[in-house]
Amino acid sequence: MNRRRNIQQAHERAQVGAFVTWLNSRYRAKYEIVEEPNPPEAIIRSGLMTRWVEVTDAFWSDAFARDEYSYATPGENHIPIDNGLFFEPDAQFALRFVDVVRKKLEKQSYLPSMQAYGRGYLVVPIMYPLFTSDSLWHMKQVWSRTRIDDLGCFRSVYMSMQMGRGPIVRWSNYQPTANE
Repeated sequence: MNRRRNIQQAHERAQVGAFVTWLNSRYRAKYEIVEEPNPPEAIIRSGLMTRWVEVTDAFWSDAFARDEYSYATPGENHIPIDNGLFFEPDAQFALRFVDVVRKKLEKQSYLPSMQAYGRGYLVVPIMYPLFTSDSLWHMKQVWSRTRIDDLGCFRSVYMSMQMGRGPIVRWSNYQPTANE
């Protein structure tokens, strides 16, 4: 396994752990991680209820993703994002957010997990340091005009705010298309 994959896996584990902690607190549940098949990142269970969790990052840009991963990966030279002016960063991020979520909603490789455990949870760490309510407005605009062939594998989509270290917030614009 390459060094960057180790960092990504640790990040995904941390995101699943934070989500499970939040889910337990919010719904007075006792979910525990019982398996990490990858994909999905985790199978979680509370009593007789079993669900699954998938994580996908929404980075502001490829350059910002490279900056973050090169900084976090031991033995890798840090490649910082360039200084300068950035043209419409909220619009750029909104397009990337919708694209990563759309790809997950359309991905057929989650069908076996859904068949085995029901719909899963999609957790999307928001990796965008300039995130504001304006960013959210742009995300909703892009979402409303994007065609998504949702396979219905996810119960809900949650955003992990503040660069994936903040509160968990439901992406309210997502409504699953398939019946459970």
